[in-house]
Amino acid sequence: MFSGKKKDTDFLALLIEAAENTLEAAKVFREAMSGSSALAPYFDKLKELENKGDQLTHSIFKGLSKVFLTPIDREDIMELAMSVDDVVDGIEATIARFDYLNIDKTDDFMKEFAEVIVSSCEHILEAFKLLSKKKYSEITEHAVHINSLENEADRLMREGIRAIFVSPKDPYHDFKIKELYERLEQTTDSCEDVANILDSVVLRYA
Repeated sequence: MFSGKKKDTDFLALLIEAAENTLEAAKVFREAMSGSSALAPYFDKLKELENKGDQLTHSIFKGLSKVFLTPIDREDIMELAMSVDDVVDGIEATIARFDYLNIDKTDDFMKEFAEVIVSSCEHILEAFKLLSKKKYSEITEHAVHINSLENEADRLMREGIRAIFVSPKDPYHDFKIKELYERLEQTTDSCEDVANILDSVVLRYA
């Protein structure tokens, strides 16, 4: 039988693995947005990473149902697991829109969004590593960066939508691009959700 401490280490390791998976998805998405190759090959790859994220979240939830001792409140573990999974879900949902909306080109706004998402995921991973080491006070810096990146995503969405209406093209195409910008911004909102949960953890444990 595992000790409570061993189980605690497993939960934090699973959160780190989930963050690593999400960061990998963000980097694959950034590559897709670079415009250097066709988008189709990325659809299946990101779906695989999204499925892996679901499996990791399931493992965390299943583990929580079997143990009493956890390294931090089980509600915090659940919320962190769900929120980081929301990020990879958002990335996959965005690339899926390129498929079913029949969009085969990216633009500069999409490339900048991809950079913001990668940077946010890098900060999430580093924060989770600090969480596993109980270095709570150092987590705040990463949460602040994630919040700043979400503000940058808000700006990108506003400017992207403004550009659509300043230089309108085909209305149907413009609608599809607007939906993509909005979905990308929602993905950065999910990153900010992770940061907000981390802030609450810091307040309780630092």
